[in-house]
Amino acid sequence: MKKRLIGNLIYGQSGGPTSVINSSAYGLFTEAKKHKDRINKIYAMHYGIEGLLKEDIIDIDNYSDKELKNLLTTPGSAFGSNRYKLGNDVEDKDKFDKIIEIFKKYNIRFFFYNGGNDSMETIKKILDYAKKVNYDMCGIGIPKTIDNDLPYLDHTPGYGSAAKFIANVVSQIYFDDNSYINGRVNIIEIMGRNAGWLTASSSLATLNGAIIDLIYVPETPFNIEEFLKKVEKIYQNKRRCLVCVSEGIKDKDGNFISAFSNDYDAFGHNQLGGVGIFLSSLVTKRLNLRSRYIELSLLQRTNTCFPSDVDVKEARKVASYALKVALRGSTNKIVTIKRVSDEPYKIKLGLLNIALVANKEKYLPLTYLNIEHDNILPSFIKYALPLIGNDSKKEENGLYKSFKL
Repeated sequence: MKKRLIGNLIYGQSGGPTSVINSSAYGLFTEAKKHKDRINKIYAMHYGIEGLLKEDIIDIDNYSDKELKNLLTTPGSAFGSNRYKLGNDVEDKDKFDKIIEIFKKYNIRFFFYNGGNDSMETIKKILDYAKKVNYDMCGIGIPKTIDNDLPYLDHTPGYGSAAKFIANVVSQIYFDDNSYINGRVNIIEIMGRNAGWLTASSSLATLNGAIIDLIYVPETPFNIEEFLKKVEKIYQNKRRCLVCVSEGIKDKDGNFISAFSNDYDAFGHNQLGGVGIFLSSLVTKRLNLRSRYIELSLLQRTNTCFPSDVDVKEARKVASYALKVALRGSTNKIVTIKRVSDEPYKIKLGLLNIALVANKEKYLPLTYLNIEHDNILPSFIKYALPLIGNDSKKEENGLYKSFKL
């Protein structure tokens, strides 16, 4: 029988923020307050593991319930994020020892880390070391990423709101350009290093009457010459062309079409950006067509203005579930989301060993792409539509209602 742990809780945020990462924090804190017989105090790391190593810790008891409720509409990572990479427990033994020392000092017995692929690797390393040094604690990974690239999850909290933002913005750009007899070649750059889930979500704009001529994702090679031929043909026929492209598109040799710099983050990932301006410049120079690039950049992950109501609810739910299973003794797991049905939309939460998710990616299935790999099929829309929610007063299918001639 597992030991019934009693102690304090600590929560951390890691990686790129999402619209609903703070909703998960709120869900965890409110659930924890229901279990004062097991959890005496609630803490948050300030800037994740990096802050923890400096003993920069926030006492959540200093905030009223009214103040904490503001987490539901707060963009960014309210408690500070980080991209700090822990090495193994040999090369970074002093850091692991420091973490365990701090956990002992604050009697931390429940540890929750809210993040994506790399963050799950971090929590696994810490939990493995705690077990190695016989420190009793439970730790659960709370999933988060706008990229929707965590394996074994139907979708990830954060994706639905980002997809909703992208679909609405793409729709608005389409209608703006459609105001003129002669439009432009508009190229919208969307986040996505290796996975095209976010860029594919632009296809949801078609439900609002928008026409996206070309959509390119990182899962298939990108050919510049073929791209230019298609743009030229489309513009000749329509006097306008709308393109959505992932920042991480690559050529047949796996080279990024355009990288903003040679900088790398702590996990060895290229700092991408600039493919939109690169392609727009090519269109102007090679085809002599008016072109504009739009880089959605940080806006697609800071969407608390009109987030998906489904996304907010699920972000709270996965965190609440994480707390409940930790109290039952589960550890070194990540909360998973399984879709039970599309109509009506239903999910079921579960658990999976973190090792199966840590530092691994889920790619957009090629079955969602058309034969030429330059657009998205309706089967993807069926998958994504339930995730973006719907405010019936001003939206239809999660998209702001638009008048059409």
